[in-house]
Amino acid sequence: MSNRILLVVGDKFSSYVQGKDAITLSNLRGLLTLSIPLLPNQGKTVLVPGQGLSDASIQSLLEEAGRSPNRGYFDFSLWHDLPSRAPASLTHKQRPENTLVSTPQRLNAECFSVHLLIDEQGELMQDHQTGQHVQGMILIEAARQGMLAVVEQYFMPDNDIDYAFVLNDMSVKYNNFAFPLAARVECRILEQNMDNPRRLTFFTEAVVKQCGMEVSLMTFSFSAMDRTRISKRESSLAQKAQRNHLEHIEAQWQAQHESAEGGVRHVDSI
Repeated sequence: MSNRILLVVGDKFSSYVQGKDAITLSNLRGLLTLSIPLLPNQGKTVLVPGQGLSDASIQSLLEEAGRSPNRGYFDFSLWHDLPSRAPASLTHKQRPENTLVSTPQRLNAECFSVHLLIDEQGELMQDHQTGQHVQGMILIEAARQGMLAVVEQYFMPDNDIDYAFVLNDMSVKYNNFAFPLAARVECRILEQNMDNPRRLTFFTEAVVKQCGMEVSLMTFSFSAMDRTRISKRESSLAQKAQRNHLEHIEAQWQAQHESAEGGVRHVDSI
C-alpha cells in the first residue's frame, strides 16, 4: 500500500481543504483522539504542515500524536525541523502570533529569504477569510516584516542610537493568488544610504514566491531614525493636528449656530 500525502492547515482555512488532499488541524486532532484504531491496511499518511498553525498548536499536536493509538498511521517527520518564527527584536511585533515570517537567511550580499508563517490567531486573521486564498494584506505585512527583520539583523550599525523606523513609500503588485501552502519572501536591498547615522535610508524589494511562481512583488522605501528626534517631531505634529482639528470643529459649530440664529430672526421678522 502506497503512502498518502495530506496537507494540514489551520481551521480558518477550512474552505481550502474542500475537495483536496488536505485537512484542518481540528479534524486531524479528531482522528488522533479516536479510541479505536483506524481502518487497517490503508498505508501511512505523510502529513505536510501548511499555513494557519501556531507554534503552540504544532507542539501540542506532536504531543497528542505521541499518545494516540493511531500514531502508527501518520508520518510527522516533516514537523520536527520547521523554520523558527522571527523574534520581536527583528519584527517589532510584541505578540508571536502576529509575526508572519521566520528569521532571515542570507542568500547573497543583497538578497535574503524568510518563510511565510501564518498563525490563524494573528491580528490579520481575525475577520472572515474570503475564499480559499491568503488575503493580500497578509502578504504585504509579511513582506514588511521580512524587510524590517533583514535590516535589523544585517544592516543596522553598532552604535548607541535608539532607532525607530518610518515607512516613506510602498507599492504592491499581485500576480496570482497565494494559498495556505509553504511560501517564501525574498527580500532585496536595492539601495541604502548610511552616511548619516541618525537617518539611515533603504530602498528595498520583496517577492512572495510559492510553488515556483512569483505571487506578489512589493517595494518599500523606509528610514531608520533617532527615536528621540522622531518623538519630538511626532509630538509637534500631534499638537498641530489637534489644534487644527478643534479650530475646524469650532468654525463648523459657529457657522451652524449663526445659521440657526439667522433662521430665528427671519421667522420673527414675518
